[in-house]
Amino acid sequence: MSQESSIEPVLDALVLGAGFAGLHALYRLRENGLKVLAVESAPDVGGAWYWNRYPGARCDVESLVYCYTFSPLLDEGWKWSERYAKRDEIQAYLSWVANKLDLRRDIRFNSRVVSAVFDDRKNLWTIRTEQGETYRARHFFSAAGPITTPIMPDIPGLKDFKGLVIHTARWPERSPDFAGKRVAIIGTGSSAVQAIPIVAGQCKQLTVLMRTPNFYAPARNRPLTEADYEWWEKNRELTRHRLQNCLRWGGGDIMLDDTINDAMFRKAGEFTPERRREIYEARYANGGGVVGWAFCDAMADSEVNEEAANFLRGKIGTIVKNPRIADKLTPRGYAYGTKRCTVGTDFYETFNRDNVELIDIKSEPIERFTPEGVVVGGRTIELDVLISASGFDALTGALTSIDLRGTSGESLKEGWAHGPHSHLGISVHGFPNLYMVGGPGSPSVLTNVVMTNEMQVEWIAALISHCEKHGFQRCEATREAEELWTRHVNDLVKGTLWEHANSWYVGANVPGKPRAILAYVGGYLTYRERCDQERSQGYPGFAFS
Repeated sequence: MSQESSIEPVLDALVLGAGFAGLHALYRLRENGLKVLAVESAPDVGGAWYWNRYPGARCDVESLVYCYTFSPLLDEGWKWSERYAKRDEIQAYLSWVANKLDLRRDIRFNSRVVSAVFDDRKNLWTIRTEQGETYRARHFFSAAGPITTPIMPDIPGLKDFKGLVIHTARWPERSPDFAGKRVAIIGTGSSAVQAIPIVAGQCKQLTVLMRTPNFYAPARNRPLTEADYEWWEKNRELTRHRLQNCLRWGGGDIMLDDTINDAMFRKAGEFTPERRREIYEARYANGGGVVGWAFCDAMADSEVNEEAANFLRGKIGTIVKNPRIADKLTPRGYAYGTKRCTVGTDFYETFNRDNVELIDIKSEPIERFTPEGVVVGGRTIELDVLISASGFDALTGALTSIDLRGTSGESLKEGWAHGPHSHLGISVHGFPNLYMVGGPGSPSVLTNVVMTNEMQVEWIAALISHCEKHGFQRCEATREAEELWTRHVNDLVKGTLWEHANSWYVGANVPGKPRAILAYVGGYLTYRERCDQERSQGYPGFAFS
């Protein structure tokens, strides 16, 4: 088939991705009467949840609130089995949604987009895939997700290593057998925290290569019971209202004790030290990454933040038997919340095992890989398997990895060379009819991402409907609005604990990536209010033609 014959008829909209945001976008735009198609690089729905199938992979947001709310049909037909769903169950849920809403007929799987170019004369996007398909669409809706572009560590000799090398975000469908194997894992972030206990229980020897210890809390995962669902039926709407209308950050955990819930809307100083300790203990016993968010000034007052941090630090020595190892695992030098707090099961307990070694690679640097293993701190560690839990080119990587060009001919990667800029984290000046969910300048990764995705999808769909209603062929952020929003996003960090963050929230994990806050730290509620204001005032930050 020639390239020309593979060009599809012009679409009203093309959606990039078939994860949580992509499926919702496809459904909403189709319901609004548009001719729409979604393209997905994987062979099935799921987005990041399709690829992240490493041992122990599960969500660190409670299942009951890590799901869609836009359709009563989806509430009635699905029941989660555990408090924190495994990857396979989340994948099954998204597959069930795709079938329930008849979405698969409008999804093209195994289609990896490599370029998207805006035709300034025809007001159309031309989108090409690695497989040779070409699509033309009036609107280009990116639902590629904030953590979809994995990065590998740049270590001398890695290509020479003869053993198996796996990234947690590209785990093979058939998981390797680690029995009798010598395994190393690079990283102690969210993926590693979940994988380490499982792999340690399967392999002969596990070496954990840690650069920076993270704050950690136990998940307290358990099966959901009929009593849980009876409570959920009575409290579902109230809980959703609370998460969507009261919280600034988080939004992914359910605290059943209202007195503890209410504390998060008040300052720590309103409570005695004894009562604060009780609240921290209650949150720790409840489980999940909620300890540090106990009070509303946790990210503004360094003393409040340090108190929460010290509480979590104090738990490590009560679990890890070797004081030297416990000290290595203790996070220092940065504020709680400026790196993602990890959540898991038996993570600290794993370091009590005889077959697990922890190496602090800041003290004992990785020198190089050899065909047989890795040289660390002057000694050679023989390996059969290397697992890289080295993270992602977050928030920007999904789009800068595509040759994405707007009206000037300049690529988005070139335009963001000194840091990303957008209006509302949704639109970029010079790239008409391009819309982003979970893009830089939006709060997605600091919130329950499904909740924020839903809000953004509905907002963008309303913006596109505005264009359709008024016959506009082009819609893009004005340069002034983009500059104002980008300045606002960066100004919010000043004077807060975020200002000196050194994490993937500012791109610090990607060599050469410009250092800039990637997420909107003003919180979900403030962000939604700003978006609602934009819409109610007739979209003053956008230019239509």
